[in-house]
Amino acid sequence: MVWMLIILLAIVAIETFRKQQYKKLEAEILGKLGFSNWNVVPYFDESVIVKSRQALEKYDDIKFFKENPKMLARAEETIQKKDAVLATLEEFLEDNEYKSRPQYKKVKKQIDALRSNAGAFRIKVTYISSAGNNLGSKQVGVSQYRIDKFKKDPSLLMGKGEYNRYIKEQQKEALHQKQHEYYERVNSIIDEANTNRDSLVNKDNQKRLDGLINQLFDRAVNSIKKIKSLESEEWSLIGDFMDHIKSEVDKIVSANQRILTYYESPDFLKIKETCEALMSSQREFNEYINEKVQSISRLFGTRVVRNETVNDDEYNYIRPYKKTITPFTAEVSAAVFASAENNPLEYIVKYFYPNKKAYPEQIQKLYHLVEELETLQDAKQIIENYKAEYQQYLGDVPDFIMKEDEAGFYSRLGFATINESVLTVEYKFSYTSGGGMAQRSFTVPMTEETIAELIKVLESKLTATAFAKEQRTLMTKKLREFIKARDHFTCCNCGNSTSIEPNLLLEIDHIIPVSKGGRTVEDNLQTLCWKCNRAKSNKIMGS
Repeated sequence: MVWMLIILLAIVAIETFRKQQYKKLEAEILGKLGFSNWNVVPYFDESVIVKSRQALEKYDDIKFFKENPKMLARAEETIQKKDAVLATLEEFLEDNEYKSRPQYKKVKKQIDALRSNAGAFRIKVTYISSAGNNLGSKQVGVSQYRIDKFKKDPSLLMGKGEYNRYIKEQQKEALHQKQHEYYERVNSIIDEANTNRDSLVNKDNQKRLDGLINQLFDRAVNSIKKIKSLESEEWSLIGDFMDHIKSEVDKIVSANQRILTYYESPDFLKIKETCEALMSSQREFNEYINEKVQSISRLFGTRVVRNETVNDDEYNYIRPYKKTITPFTAEVSAAVFASAENNPLEYIVKYFYPNKKAYPEQIQKLYHLVEELETLQDAKQIIENYKAEYQQYLGDVPDFIMKEDEAGFYSRLGFATINESVLTVEYKFSYTSGGGMAQRSFTVPMTEETIAELIKVLESKLTATAFAKEQRTLMTKKLREFIKARDHFTCCNCGNSTSIEPNLLLEIDHIIPVSKGGRTVEDNLQTLCWKCNRAKSNKIMGS
């Protein structure tokens, strides 16, 4: 008996020792893993009770998430947590120092059981009768694949009414996405235009570019806003139109770069060097003409020069395209626009000559404007004569330069430049509807006849005394030619004439300047060459 008791006590002691060894090893491994216990992730994550066998059999993950839509995010978080635990366990099992320790196999069983918990969000579904009896159960496992599928297609978890609303929202969102894709295509064209507009050497190309962008807004942007269906044929038509506009913008930019490249080439630099040596005697004349060109704008009424954003987009989908509008432009209402069309000169006075006190000065400027425009017309012909004389020194100039930038070419060589737009100044009235859908405009060119009529309108608004003081004869083309012929096309100051210098620019001068009370009458007019007229300014000869 004593021996049996000793053996029993020994067995108990050994078992106690083994348990202590296991507990010690288990604690070390749990600490190594960073777990407080083996229940760090449960096997079942949710439990559901149903009230019939049929409900138990049909219960699935779709049913669960339809009833508990907020659980989808929690299920994903749970799987991520389980996957993190699994990754920790796998890393531990791959290489650890405990494999040779006694009791390791027992701990490994705990680890394997924990590993089996990973990979899914598990729902325990139990059928309990109305009497409270447990009549069966099953588990529903939800993988990350299933969760991704629900997230990608939320309609799987929707009822019929909710699904119909979802489809409408999806269609609406798809339509918005399509619109934004097309808006971005528009923006890429606008960006290219904005980037290159100011560097265009041919200013006519600026107008072409402005026109193309206007078309883009009128036919593309406004149409994109109106399309209500993804299946509309309008998408294809708009896309083709935008491709056309982009192609035209690309052509302008490419042609401009070709011109700039030529101006940096040795061929052009050689021509420029030759012309600079030959043109020293004409430099003063060119400076004088350029001064006159610059002064034209100062002889008008109110200048309205600003950067204009073509499109007013309340949602800021479209980047603005900025252009400088016509220097003398009045943006008016539809009613004013209609009235201005019927009586343009009255509205020119109203919008561009609002200060009645300034009428006398402005009338004088308009008289002077006619004279300056006529002088520039003569100067333009003289410049053309100079260009013809220089042809022998120009060499082989590429055709595309003369076609695309003839004025710029000669300007870079030092010739005075008189753009046709300077000689045809105009006032512009423009109307744009509130939504930007309707745009109308008309211009009033300032011809000699129109200026004469404008002067009459301004003079008619003066008091009798002021009218008598300001009234004088307009310097007409006929009068200019009469004075030149009377003076034998000879400068009355220096004696130079067109017979001596065929390309001599002659101007008609007021002997007593208008600013000092001189009138536009034959006895107060004389012919001066441009040099003498420039030197005289507003002085009286001999004073």
